[in-house]
Amino acid sequence: MALIKRRDPFTDVVSLSTGLGRFFDDFFPGRYWEDENFLTSTWVPSVDVYEKDDALEITAELPGVNEQDVEVHVEGGVLTIRGEKKHEEETKKENYYRLERSYGSFQRSFTLPTSVKSDSIEATFTNGVLKLHIPKTEKAKPKTIPIKTD
Repeated sequence: MALIKRRDPFTDVVSLSTGLGRFFDDFFPGRYWEDENFLTSTWVPSVDVYEKDDALEITAELPGVNEQDVEVHVEGGVLTIRGEKKHEEETKKENYYRLERSYGSFQRSFTLPTSVKSDSIEATFTNGVLKLHIPKTEKAKPKTIPIKTD
C-alpha cells in the first residue's frame, strides 16, 4: 500500500490553466481578449474618456500616425476611431535586427449615450493626439433649480 500520492502532470496543467482563466476573468471582466478589435489589431492606442458639464471628451494618443491616416466615424450610436500606423524603414546592422514599436491598423469603438449630439462632434489632431469634443443635448446638461421664497 503506497502512502505517497502520485501527481498527474496533465491534471496539474489543467488546474493551472483553469486558475489563470479565473484570475483574468476577475481582473478583466468582459473577456477583452475575445473582442474582435483586440484580436485583429496589431496595436491599440491609449484613450482617455471623460465627461464635462456640456460634453464628453475623448483623447487618443496616436504617436507616429499621420492625420490623413485616421478616420472618425459615427453610425448607429457607435463612434469608431480607425486608422493605420505605417511601418518606417527597417533598421539593419550586421547580424542585428530589432523591431519593438507596433505598426499596423487599429480600431477603437465607443457606444455613445443618447444624451449627446452625434451630428455635432468636433475633432482636432495635433502632434499625434486626436481630441474629440462630443456636445451633450440640452436635456442632458445639468441645471440648477432656483429656490423661491414666499
